[in-house]
Amino acid sequence: MQQFATHIYRNGVILTMDSRCSVASCLAVNGETILAVGSEQDVAAFRSAATEIVDLRGQTMLPGFYDGHSHFMRAGMYNRYYLDLNPYPIGDIRTHDDIRRKVRAALEKLPEGEWLLCSGYDDTAVAEARHFTLAELDELAPRHPLFLRHISGHLALCNSRAFAAAGIDGRTPNPAGGVFRHDGDGGLTGLVEEPAAMEMVLHAAPQMTEEKWLGAVERATADYVAKGVTTAHDGGVTTAMWQNYMTAHARGMLRNRVQLLPKHGQYDFSLAPTSRCGAPLTPDGMLSMGAVKLFQDGSLQGYTGYLTNPYHVQQAGGGDDLWRGYAIYPLHELIEIVTGYHRKGWQVAIHGNGDAGIDDILTAYEAAQKDYPRTDARHLVIHCQTAREDQLDRIARLGVVPSFFAVHTYYWGDRHRDIFLGEDRAARIDPLRSALLRHIPFTCHNDTSVTPIDPLLSVWSAVNRLTSSGKVLGPAQRIPVLDALKSITIWGAYQFHEERTKGSLEPGKLADMVVLGENPLTVAPETLKDLPITATIVGNRLVYGSLAG
Repeated sequence: MQQFATHIYRNGVILTMDSRCSVASCLAVNGETILAVGSEQDVAAFRSAATEIVDLRGQTMLPGFYDGHSHFMRAGMYNRYYLDLNPYPIGDIRTHDDIRRKVRAALEKLPEGEWLLCSGYDDTAVAEARHFTLAELDELAPRHPLFLRHISGHLALCNSRAFAAAGIDGRTPNPAGGVFRHDGDGGLTGLVEEPAAMEMVLHAAPQMTEEKWLGAVERATADYVAKGVTTAHDGGVTTAMWQNYMTAHARGMLRNRVQLLPKHGQYDFSLAPTSRCGAPLTPDGMLSMGAVKLFQDGSLQGYTGYLTNPYHVQQAGGGDDLWRGYAIYPLHELIEIVTGYHRKGWQVAIHGNGDAGIDDILTAYEAAQKDYPRTDARHLVIHCQTAREDQLDRIARLGVVPSFFAVHTYYWGDRHRDIFLGEDRAARIDPLRSALLRHIPFTCHNDTSVTPIDPLLSVWSAVNRLTSSGKVLGPAQRIPVLDALKSITIWGAYQFHEERTKGSLEPGKLADMVVLGENPLTVAPETLKDLPITATIVGNRLVYGSLAG
């Protein structure tokens, strides 16, 4: 029986991102599903008297942007409930005094003894180029527990009131995978490394309630659809977060789709109805199952990323002139964990920034495949920041999908070159061109809340590789605009086994689209990050912007 279109979008430049990268002018939709894509003549047969005609007025339509990796609910939490200490170019912090000013202003509004939680702090982005000391933190907040979450998400600074509230002192042992830093006398310095240690402190802080979690979802969905994201990810969902996602969905709060990645060690897997990545968790497909998320190292800018060779400039007071960071799990333990999930049919996504961490991850995937061969597992390396050429060969051979944190070149590129990695290694962070030459499908992401959600900034970074100071970092790793767009559309869907329903504008796929004011394939490459997003459409429902003439 002939199907008729509920909507026809016409008079546009439609970049389908299909296998031929076809360009069309019209798109017909029935309900939430695409019926036809092509010329006016191609879609004419689907038009009826009831069809609504939408004039794109020459604007450019693409598949809705697919978020390769972020922390959706926590991004909303930090943006809504934490004091913003983000440095330039994200925020306005440039010095310790800027931080003091904002913190003191916030403390004036808090009753004595209440916690002040802050996010976005970055010691290497301020003029002083160092962390606050514990004495400075205590002077700044003598009557309140203070927690400064590092922009990387892998460090935090805490004052003595925060440590006391959590029952932590210089004798407290480090948790597995975390560190409380000490001074030469064995006292705490205020610096806490990795989530395992950070969460021991935060356990004493006011906990997130259902109301706050739902407020975080509300903030996150507004932020994401404004940037054209139709499918977001939450890379590390705990049991409490999972339950609040279900509540948010039941209340109709989600405007974009979200794939949930259970966090190893903090998720009750009896709640998981399936291990199949991409499987819908709700009838409308607004929530879907993702891969199991683990960490094998930390952050380069926090000196916790695990490198094969030492950091370029050693961390002040680190006491080790050959510091290379460290692994979260001993290799044998990582192999055991990964093999267990792999054997049960799960896709696995492991955070790895340093090349030594990436070595461990690939070894674990290889061991799991050797013991329990699976076709098309598509295990992931999240960030894959310093992948070497030989590691990319292994990635291609194993069918692993790398998700690159490409905006690192913009936000931290200058510091990777001058502080963390040195010129040679920094020039090939996010080796997109090398991956492309090996025909490896990859994605680019913002790791929100670490940096603001902005897929077009990822495209701009992949194409231009400009740092925040305007310098080019590793021109040999630049890629063409079309391939950069694939990394936030069709390759994004492929990464999580959703390429049959998302990622390109083709008949039978979901009508998830974004409309841009200009065509990214024809504008000057340096303007890509500034392209206006006119509308975001999820399941043929306008969730952001306007298509009115």
